[in-house]
Amino acid sequence: MPRLSLGLGVQSVRKVKSGGAAPSGIVAATAGNLIISFGYFSGETYTKISNTFWNFNFGEGDSEFQRLQWNGFISNTWTLDVNNGDIVATNPSTNSLIIPTTGWTYTVGGGPDITITAA
Repeated sequence: MPRLSLGLGVQSVRKVKSGGAAPSGIVAATAGNLIISFGYFSGETYTKISNTFWNFNFGEGDSEFQRLQWNGFISNTWTLDVNNGDIVATNPSTNSLIIPTTGWTYTVGGGPDITITAA
């Protein structure tokens, strides 16, 4: 263990603890825009609005990717929503700091895997 002598007969011992495994996903605060693919949306770029909200306008409406505090139906979860309110997928992760890239569940129909990457 490294020791630092302060020249006054006092020694300081520094211990570094391991933080364990990092959570799987994308760090929301440092992520810019996101590329999200699912269903007929293939590789669409979602523009970052805030650390918990991204938006994609596809001409017929908006698609939103966000972490909700509470929307009347779902609390503290990440959601993917199309046409301003048709939630198509959710993720039970309640960590607003990490965007989950696995573990998504479709709320409407089935569907292909959702792919989320930082742009």
